Amino acid sequence: MTTWQQAAIAIARSRLAKTMTQPVIGRTLLARRFVACSTAEDAASAAGSLHAELGITASLFYLGEYIDDPSQAEETVSQSCHAAVLLGRQALDVHVSVDPTAIGYLTSEQLCKDNAIRVAQAVASNAHGHSWLMLDMEDLSMLEPTLALLHHLLARSLPAAITLQARLRRTRADLAPLLAKPTAVRLVKGAFPLGAGHDYQSAAEISQNFLSLASMMLSPAAREAGFYPSFGTHDDVLAREVIRLAQANGWQPGQYEIEFLYGVRPAWQRELRDYGVAVRVYLPFGTDWWPYVMRRIGERPRNLLLLTRPLKPGRG
Repeated sequence: MTTWQQAAIAIARSRLAKTMTQPVIGRTLLARRFVACSTAEDAASAAGSLHAELGITASLFYLGEYIDDPSQAEETVSQSCHAAVLLGRQALDVHVSVDPTAIGYLTSEQLCKDNAIRVAQAVASNAHGHSWLMLDMEDLSMLEPTLALLHHLLARSLPAAITLQARLRRTRADLAPLLAKPTAVRLVKGAFPLGAGHDYQSAAEISQNFLSLASMMLSPAAREAGFYPSFGTHDDVLAREVIRLAQANGWQPGQYEIEFLYGVRPAWQRELRDYGVAVRVYLPFGTDWWPYVMRRIGERPRNLLLLTRPLKPGRG
């Protein structure tokens, strides 16, 4: 699986592969399975429907990563700020996710910081409920810069949060100081395999570390500090253990959440919500969906089957 994921990530970042195949794949169910909306307005409308019909919240993410063109970075910032305004108008959680490389880091660290402040300020200005600028985690080269960016935003009292990966051996040390801060962490298994020197290798080891980190995040001390835990997992075994840990440590519904990718296990999302667990959906929007969808193939090769299924009339 590690080799497969690495290959999928390499293809995701290939401009040639994207140029040749995105127009064709865009007419299949593969893209539509994971990317519902092309505009911020449609994404905010979908978020509103999720909340009104199912009680599920959303994190909006404007598609694009590893951008080295400042004008494209500006587009990501503008779209992310616009999404924050649209969510705020509906009195929804103003939860916006960004990749640091999508908001200017490859041009300059200062541009990335300035742009992150702009998005975080848009979140703060429109905040309702659990509202954060969530910094997504990219590959290992971006880990230290992303952590530094988080602390830069927190030092300015902005609503910033970060995604950490359970597959990395160092995550325990990265997580520990955040538990005493009024921030949020989205814990995921991780989609960027690196090798035995950095990673836990087996699925069992990664799951075991996920639950060990979850136990830290759900400590009474973290709750008292105003820390907000988020668990990005589609694994029902992990989710049930997270719920058990939360209940054992006195966490109430709404004080933590479980997050899903859009299009993945919707029936399980509804079951959790009916049980009283706060559920969030990571909802991408935009047209530059190639890298994002290829990573979904890397995580689950069966998604390749969707390449053979054309969109039905009325969906394209």
